[in-house]
Amino acid sequence: MIYTVTSSPSLDLIVSLSSTLESGGNFRAIEEELRPGGKGINISIMLKNLGCNSTALGFVAGFSGDELMRMTMASGINTGFIRVRRGRTRINIRIKDTKETKINGLGPTVTSDDINYLINKIKIIKENDILVLAGMVPPSLPQDIYRTFFENIKAGTKVIIDTPPDVFAPLLELKPFLVKPNLYELQDFLQKELSDNDKVIEAARAIRDKGAQNVLVSMGKNGAVFVDCEDNAYVIATPGGDAIDRTGAGDSMIAGFISDYLESADLKSAAYMAVATGAATATYKGIAPKEYVRELRECMGEI
Repeated sequence: MIYTVTSSPSLDLIVSLSSTLESGGNFRAIEEELRPGGKGINISIMLKNLGCNSTALGFVAGFSGDELMRMTMASGINTGFIRVRRGRTRINIRIKDTKETKINGLGPTVTSDDINYLINKIKIIKENDILVLAGMVPPSLPQDIYRTFFENIKAGTKVIIDTPPDVFAPLLELKPFLVKPNLYELQDFLQKELSDNDKVIEAARAIRDKGAQNVLVSMGKNGAVFVDCEDNAYVIATPGGDAIDRTGAGDSMIAGFISDYLESADLKSAAYMAVATGAATATYKGIAPKEYVRELRECMGEI
């Protein structure tokens, strides 16, 4: 079974304008869309698109939490959300004109009892299951909460981490199965510029040396670098055209990796599928469907 944890899920309201947003103005949307949001939830949605069941975990509250749960379940995803009493699930606003302006909400207040309820759900995860810890940790939660989750799983559980560097760095010594930074996060982690693929490979190996079993570095239109547990390194080009919306593309990579690995047990194949899946979402409006992912994967040829 696959479990995804989103410590601060959201409802994402995407609003398009016909003119440029200006402070103090009065504007009418020409298009709007409401989506369930948060890295773990995006991963669960893409997993469902690829034919894999997962359970989405996290904290929700208020009317927005009710709607988030409704939309998530309507997507066919199992949920194990902890409902908290104070505050509301954050509502993030993305305003699109000639650029994109993002406003992220605050999220609910989570108590120690709420955290313990989620820990108890994580404790039942079985050996050889997959646990994905995704996204930043909001200020309302202990900043080491992912370590707490990690330390409460059974031996043999495969943990995948897709978080900012300040969150994943203390977790490396726990030997996660996969860590997926993007290029900017990797540069931030090492405090140096990575100007070519050889330097990115060297940097990915540095993360492996600190404990990660496998490292997948997403690089947008330049594809990805993958270094596996046997120190094999691959530079994988991105298929498809120009990006439409990169929101959820990195999350889709995680889902693609998991779905292929469960089917093939081949790390290289999983990395190629990860790149195809991320490219599909980047060049699609929303989380891409399975058919489009397969189309792009076939464009990449045999491994």
